[in-house]
Amino acid sequence: MPQFDRPNFLIITTDQHNPTCLGYAGHPIVQTPNIDALAQRGVAFTRAYVSNPLCTPSRATLFTGLTTRGHRVRTNGIPLGYDIPTMPAALRDAGYQTRYTGKPHLRTSLTPPSLPLEEVDPQEFPEARDLWHSGRMQSLPTPYYGLEEVRFVNGHGHGSWGEYVTWLDREHPEHAHLFHEAVPLDPPSPARETYVTSYKWALPFELHPMTWTCDRTIEYLKHFGQEAGEPADDRTPSRRPFFLWCSIADPHVPLAPTAPFCYTYDSADIPPPKRRAGEFDDLPPHIAEIYARPTKGSDIDPYRNECAAHYYGLIEMIDENVGRVLQALRDSGLEQDTVVIFAADHGEALGDHGMWGKGPYHIDSVIRVPLIFSWPGKFAAGAMCSDVVSLLDFAPTILDIAGVPIPEGPKPPNRVGVSELPAWPGQSLLPILTGTDTATSGRAVVEDDQDDLGLRLRTLVTERYRLTVYAGQTYGELFDLQEDPDELQNLWADVGYRDVRTELVAALLDTIIATDHALPRRMGTS
Repeated sequence: MPQFDRPNFLIITTDQHNPTCLGYAGHPIVQTPNIDALAQRGVAFTRAYVSNPLCTPSRATLFTGLTTRGHRVRTNGIPLGYDIPTMPAALRDAGYQTRYTGKPHLRTSLTPPSLPLEEVDPQEFPEARDLWHSGRMQSLPTPYYGLEEVRFVNGHGHGSWGEYVTWLDREHPEHAHLFHEAVPLDPPSPARETYVTSYKWALPFELHPMTWTCDRTIEYLKHFGQEAGEPADDRTPSRRPFFLWCSIADPHVPLAPTAPFCYTYDSADIPPPKRRAGEFDDLPPHIAEIYARPTKGSDIDPYRNECAAHYYGLIEMIDENVGRVLQALRDSGLEQDTVVIFAADHGEALGDHGMWGKGPYHIDSVIRVPLIFSWPGKFAAGAMCSDVVSLLDFAPTILDIAGVPIPEGPKPPNRVGVSELPAWPGQSLLPILTGTDTATSGRAVVEDDQDDLGLRLRTLVTERYRLTVYAGQTYGELFDLQEDPDELQNLWADVGYRDVRTELVAALLDTIIATDHALPRRMGTS
């Protein structure tokens, strides 16, 4: 096979993936042999943290390399501006083929409730469910944030919409009702009607939205493999490398795995969540209030193990599909020329500390995510990096590997300032991947604006501590992760940790300043 001057990229991301629920991460029962094998072939970062624990803000960071402050997507429901430079666009401008399958979630999933649907501009709401259901949207406009082609599905499980639904109705009408009616295999428990929505789904694995997404990825890989095998001529003296992103929308709720995966895990075998009696007494008041809400916390407790068993089943479905995608990469003959990255947009509380979902609480299972980089013969194999890194490092690492500059927009021929700040707040992890350096910043900042609750959280994670500050409040959170890795004892008000808290608050301020937006560039001295 020909060697590209620049490597290909195959990105595989999951949605709402608890960082402990992987075999290589040491989970006692979850089976992920294909993802484990990928980790054995590359570098697994065991302490990778999100920049924001919500879908759209985190995905905006993966695309742009910017903090929540930088790309301005403070929370779900805010679209990423079309004018903001993206990592895929930089690769496309440098000659890459850029393709995407699955869920982007860079624009809003709903249209404004006060605006009649016929007045909604499809350009502003191309991912919105109602526009797809009405038939006004049939494909995403391209290039889409630098992506030349997108095979689109949004939503989760039986709540999915997009090209997948059109395909299912057309190609498999005899099974379509299993999707549209969310038909269960077995009589569901009351958890079917809770916030978590847990049941065994009668839809065949082969027709699941996740499998459709991976099938489209496999189609692209077959095409790229055929393209690489064709002889070059004067018109195509070199092949364009590819950037292919497979965005799986699971294991996000609804927790509805298909057979046989829905039967793999027994509720009796599920490890208990991380929690202790009375811990709400030492935590910010909104956490206890969330737990007390119907279908949000305490109502789910009797079904926690069932929900977790179904969550594990979805992860095993993911692993099966990841194995299929990686086998297609091998079959294409392009494995040696392709960087494979596995990551997630954010975590899932999964009952830890009585919580479900992704916030507003910055517990470890929500803000930490899996992150693997693999490139045979180029990156270290079987390495585990336990240093603190951030998803802010995702985009600059990809561009560094590709040898493509970070997009800075307009700038003068020569620097106006002597000590110009880096264009993006993250750092390239390439020196760690190649073993030439082991240094990281040792810090990760997590931002989270919860407009509906009136909360604004800022978190700093260091090698030893996790500090969370709430704007305008005297309460907060401080955990010594060395002595208390399960975050069971909040030390915010502990007089013995007063100096540590003060130092960490100062470090949080310093990190926020250091990661602030450095663009646009200075064009003159005045």
